[in-house]
Amino acid sequence: MTRHHSRRSPRVDTRVSGLFIQLLTTEWTKDSRGGAGARVRDATPLASVLPEALSGAGGNASFQLHHVYFSEQRRFLPRDWTEVRRGRPFVEVEAFRVERTDEGGVRVLLDYGKMGMPGRLEWSGLSRGEPQEELFHVAPGEWARGVYNERLQYWETGHSGYCKHVLNVGLLFDAELDVFLRTAPETEVRREFQLRQRGPSAPGAAVPRMPSVARH
Repeated sequence: MTRHHSRRSPRVDTRVSGLFIQLLTTEWTKDSRGGAGARVRDATPLASVLPEALSGAGGNASFQLHHVYFSEQRRFLPRDWTEVRRGRPFVEVEAFRVERTDEGGVRVLLDYGKMGMPGRLEWSGLSRGEPQEELFHVAPGEWARGVYNERLQYWETGHSGYCKHVLNVGLLFDAELDVFLRTAPETEVRREFQLRQRGPSAPGAAVPRMPSVARH
C-alpha cells in the first residue's frame, strides 16, 4: 500500500516575546467632525492584532513597531506596516518617546513640543515649563496605553486636519498576537484636547473633557 504524506504545512509559532510598540493613528477633516463621518471615525479601534511578521522578531537592542493608519480619505479602512529600529536606547513615534530604562523596563513620554495645535507647549497647562511629560512605565510582562489628539494645519491648502494617536507598548513574554485586544492594559493615560478651542483641557478649566489616567 502506498503511503501518502500529509501536505499540511508545519504549524508556525506566532507567539511573541520582546518589546513591541503599536501606533494606531486616525486622521480626519471637518467633514468627519459630526454626523455619519464622526460615527465611523469614532469606531476606529484602540488596538489591533500584531502581524505575524513580528513573531520572529525580538532582541534587547531593537524596537518592533506596528503602525496602523486610518484616514478619512480611505473611508477609515486600516492600512498597516511594520518596521524594526535599532541602534538607540529610545524611539520616537509622533509625539511619543519610548525609552528603555536601566532597570530593564520601559518608560513612555509625551513631547508637547512635537504636537500640532492645540497641544503646543505654550498652551499646555499640564506641562507648563516642561516640554515632555512622563506618561507611564512598563515593567517586564506588562503592557500599557497612551492616547492623545491634535489639530494639524495643512499649509498647502490652509485647512485644518485632526489626528488621534493611540500607543500600545508591551514588554511581552510568549504572548499571543492579539494580546493588545484580548487583555487589558496595566495603565492607560489619555491626553485629549478640545480641538475647536485654543487650548487643552486643564484642571480648573470650564471644559467637560479632562485628561485622565486609568489603572487596571
